[in-house]
Amino acid sequence: MWLRISTLPDREMAMDLASKLRNSGARVEIREVVEWDLEERYFLKGKLSELEEYEEAQEWKNYSDIIRKILKGKMEVSEFEREFLKRAYPENYEKIRKLQNEISDEEFLDAMEAGLRMTLLMSSVYSFLKANGIYVGEDYIEGELPEDPTVIIELEEEVEGCEKGYFLQLTPAWDVNVDVLSILTKNIRVDGIDGVVIDAAARIVMNIISGIEETSDIEDLKNYASGVIEDAQNLEGELYVDAEEVYETILKGLEKAGIVRISGRKVKLRK
Repeated sequence: MWLRISTLPDREMAMDLASKLRNSGARVEIREVVEWDLEERYFLKGKLSELEEYEEAQEWKNYSDIIRKILKGKMEVSEFEREFLKRAYPENYEKIRKLQNEISDEEFLDAMEAGLRMTLLMSSVYSFLKANGIYVGEDYIEGELPEDPTVIIELEEEVEGCEKGYFLQLTPAWDVNVDVLSILTKNIRVDGIDGVVIDAAARIVMNIISGIEETSDIEDLKNYASGVIEDAQNLEGELYVDAEEVYETILKGLEKAGIVRISGRKVKLRK
């Protein structure tokens, strides 16, 4: 029976956990998967003067003041970005500038992170400019920002008049799976919650095997798929385990391993 004990966002973390388990004698499998996260998001569109009561609108008020100071008619895109970032986020701007020189690995990572944040910001700024009638081309920007520009702000909670949107993010992840049957006769110790789950799953499997000595009826064996573990590692209190919904999966795993034989709705230990 394969038990997924962790889904990790970093491949090296998954490999490290798998290595520790294998060194203890467990059979381990790593699968790369795609995780998803769907969020509801709330947007409010209107004139800046109408939305000033919202904290989220204050940064656009600041951006608008900066844009009016630097954009007078026509301006090269590169110059606009440079002047805007120097005023809006001088600290991040200086980090990005360091990429032109020889810097440490830590400074390089900081600069790359700052660059990513500023790229996302400039994308929002250009959308803001276009929404207010300013031409944004590949080489230059032309126009002047209205005194009371139109803004779109994102809110943490739904309010009257807002529009609801959804954001779906797909990210890589790595499942670490352990064959529980491979650890039944081994003293495997894994720190943290992963170790608690592995130990508890192994005990439930052993409990089901013990139950087969008392009953051969598959339905009756469901009673052996739940129980209380009083000395679960790393936990101060009792651990209640409920595996009733997967007990037949456990039985199929035991049959595949040659430990039991299933015939209809009856199960017996192999001699």
